[in-house]
Amino acid sequence: MSFYQDLSTYYDQIFPLNQTAYTFIFQYFQEGNSVLDMGAGTGNMAIALAEKGLNVTASEPEETMAESIKNKAKSKGLLLSVHTKAMEEIDTFQENFDGILCIGNTLPHLSDLEGVEKYLQKCYIKLKPNGTIILQQVNYDRVLSKNDFSFPAIEKEDFTFTRHYEKNDEHLLFTSRLTIHGETTENTIPLYPVTSQQLISILKKVGFQVVDVYGNFKGESYSTESPALVTVARKL
Repeated sequence: MSFYQDLSTYYDQIFPLNQTAYTFIFQYFQEGNSVLDMGAGTGNMAIALAEKGLNVTASEPEETMAESIKNKAKSKGLLLSVHTKAMEEIDTFQENFDGILCIGNTLPHLSDLEGVEKYLQKCYIKLKPNGTIILQQVNYDRVLSKNDFSFPAIEKEDFTFTRHYEKNDEHLLFTSRLTIHGETTENTIPLYPVTSQQLISILKKVGFQVVDVYGNFKGESYSTESPALVTVARKL
């Protein structure tokens, strides 16, 4: 079984719906709005928003996780459009959206700053007038200031999940380890550590007129020591 197949089994225990994030995101939309969730994981946020009357499209390139979204939507009787498109394929959606979500540290999976700019330009085009994009990622200003950075381990009765960053030229090697009953599977991927100033600059360059930055989903002010970078940009 692959790492992501293993991970999908425990994903909801590792990353349950963040109620604070849900409250933060929902305030920007109203019933009937169309929202695209890119990198939707197992769909907890997409499902929660759909239950509140939003017209949600969820895209998750990992097929095992995308199947999980479909099963959750079916069990709840929700009409949820589910795709396995990668971020670079956002322009292949036929419709435009009132909102686009790119949360859960999805954006840094793009390979470089040029890729980030191309993606955000596509997001701008796919948004309707007055549309909103919400981005959330690890605060890489904080990570890059340290030689070594690890997240606290997530320990449950039947598994342990750890995450660690290691600098590698312009990228960070992100290693996740899942230990189940003493047996460990591991996955390492390169992430591009987009800083706050880089992200703000690109968003304005591609056309977003209003860009608000927060340090978490509580809406607290951003600083270099904030745990996260939460960015809300609007297409006027």
